[in-house]
Amino acid sequence: MGGRLSPTSSSLMLYPIKVIICLIYLFFYSTLVNAANSFSFNAEQVEKLSEEPQWLKLLHSRKNGITGQFESYIDDPNFFLAPNGKNNPKAELIATLSKLAFTNNKNDQSIPCRFPARYAWIKNNISVRGQKWPNSNCPEYQKWREELNAESINLVFASAYLNSPSSMFGHTLLRFDPKQGEGHSDWLSYALNFGASIDEQDNSILYAFKGLAGGYTGQFQVMKYFEKIQEYSFMENRDLWEYRLNLKADEIDRFLSHLWELKDIKFDYFFMYENCSFRLLELLEVARPSSHLIDNFFVTAIPSEIVQLVYEEGFVSSTHYRPSQLTTLKSQLSDIPENLYPLVLGLTNSIDTVNTTEFQELSLAQQNSIVSAAYQLVRYNSDKENGSDTSPKHRFRLLKQLNSYPLGSKQTVTIKPPTAPETGHKSRMTSVAVGYQNNNAYTELSYRQNYHDLLDNPAGYFKGAAINFLNADLRIYDDNRVRLQNLEILNITSLSPRNAFFQPISWQVSLGLGYQDYKRDKLSTYFNAGAGYSYSWFANSLSYGLFNLHLEHNDNFEYPLEPGVGISLGHFYYSKFGSSKLELDSKIFIDGSYLYSIGLSHNIALSQNHALRLSVKQRWNSTTNFSQAQLAYRFYF
Repeated sequence: MGGRLSPTSSSLMLYPIKVIICLIYLFFYSTLVNAANSFSFNAEQVEKLSEEPQWLKLLHSRKNGITGQFESYIDDPNFFLAPNGKNNPKAELIATLSKLAFTNNKNDQSIPCRFPARYAWIKNNISVRGQKWPNSNCPEYQKWREELNAESINLVFASAYLNSPSSMFGHTLLRFDPKQGEGHSDWLSYALNFGASIDEQDNSILYAFKGLAGGYTGQFQVMKYFEKIQEYSFMENRDLWEYRLNLKADEIDRFLSHLWELKDIKFDYFFMYENCSFRLLELLEVARPSSHLIDNFFVTAIPSEIVQLVYEEGFVSSTHYRPSQLTTLKSQLSDIPENLYPLVLGLTNSIDTVNTTEFQELSLAQQNSIVSAAYQLVRYNSDKENGSDTSPKHRFRLLKQLNSYPLGSKQTVTIKPPTAPETGHKSRMTSVAVGYQNNNAYTELSYRQNYHDLLDNPAGYFKGAAINFLNADLRIYDDNRVRLQNLEILNITSLSPRNAFFQPISWQVSLGLGYQDYKRDKLSTYFNAGAGYSYSWFANSLSYGLFNLHLEHNDNFEYPLEPGVGISLGHFYYSKFGSSKLELDSKIFIDGSYLYSIGLSHNIALSQNHALRLSVKQRWNSTTNFSQAQLAYRFYF
């Protein structure tokens, strides 16, 4: 038979190997069974737990109001352990339990280390038979927690910045502070920001379109707080409002452990809804599971409304106002008499101004104030213009002159904080109005999705800055005619007053459709853009003049798209009795059509979210003239 083994002898030789394999199989099988059975739960219990509010919040999952199915706001598959975890909280819970039972729990990729918030919730809701939960060793996570050193959390609101599409509604972020008394400056604290991952080649128009349409992904970023102060307070001149949250130690622990779970996780980013503010609300809901913050928003989530909601829901323990570089400079300049402005401007150009007779005759305190203001003004212009070759040298000369004055001559700059964001009206608005136009009475129902117009109560907002998004007016005449009077898709206005020190350009842009009253009563689609100057001639007033370019489609016109020009002149006055506006407006088109109007409006704030508005207007064109009067009740919500 040579060297061949007979079947009998071969079986005898393989028998010990089979026994060993069976023993190994039995060992691992019993281990898996014991591990699985150590979690005391059944199918009914898993079903119930998978719909617990806290578990759903850990998954950022909500039930779709149309389909009735669960869906997570998180779009990154790396966050889920189950293939269908995004839409199935039960499958994700089972997958988490399975990996927790059958994997090594002593490395950074284990469930306790990768999902510490999930692990903590599971330990609190599922019992273990005859054994303790496995101890975890998570050096990366622990190092991250120690580096953050977060003993308290602050919500930070950066005021609106109309010159940037991403910041026209303001911005929110969070700051982590260590224990008080450790000699730690909040400048060195860490900040949490959620933002879009932007392609640097995208221009402002493309950015706005992609931001509205969800063309970007968003991620959480942790950075030093001073980086955001430099960006907002110095580069963009935005005031910061810092709200210390009254989160308890266990809530902060839950917040941070869940934040670790979102490390490197990508979200869809929508400028108007799933944005910086919405994401922070989700985190606060995880920290305090009894809260229901995001249920208050649909279609849009505006940063200022987030601040209002967090304040109303009892999250805030204290507030701190941090003025921007520009706000501080304006306060400093306002303390200087107007007749001394030429000295300030002279010093911004040449240090030799200190040798003039006019300057030398001033007191040391006045000299100090003027040199200090000039130094800050040169610094501001240098930052705005990205510096120049002569700016550092000139600033050094001003600083040297400033240091030559005795300490007692320095005057303290008093900065009066503006009204806080939480005191402002809500951004959505609905109204009912009664009016009269050319012998026709009507009732008008209006709705505005966002945000603020120039006549609204200015508390909590910037005077002269307005954004209207999806503003619709439905008019019902006394002869039972019903029509969409106006649909303003977007209207942005920035009226920044000019003075001796600052010369900003005021501008406005609008897009929509409505009845414009050219010759015949026809619905018009329009785009309008204008630029000009604004001035604040006296306290609580704002005057402006804008040169406008128009592009409209109207059956009255000779061409499908008719270009035109016009001028808008207006004046606002704000008092304890409300906001008033007087405006003259003109539109002239190349086919000879024109429309002139003059109007007076007054808004009375009854309370934070209730107002009355009265308006009268006279309009005329090439064929007729007509008048309109209207009284409206406005409710903000």
